Amino acid sequence: MKDHSFYQFVLTARGRKNEKGELAEAIFDDLSFPRQEKDFHNISDYIETQGNYPISMAVFDDLYEEYTEWLKF
Repeated sequence: MKDHSFYQFVLTARGRKNEKGELAEAIFDDLSFPRQEKDFHNISDYIETQGNYPISMAVFDDLYEEYTEWLKF
């Protein structure tokens, strides 16, 4: 099982031609993003209150679910 932060996973989603890829690019460009964070609630709270993301939270939820699956392999 991997021990990587959500941000490290997001780097693998950059370049996708969908909303998950757009979110990954926005996170990459956000210099204040908590790059060592793994916890869903902390990241979700940051995106909702601190970040300026044009993507719906449903996209984040899907990307985070993909992250949890990615950690297993």
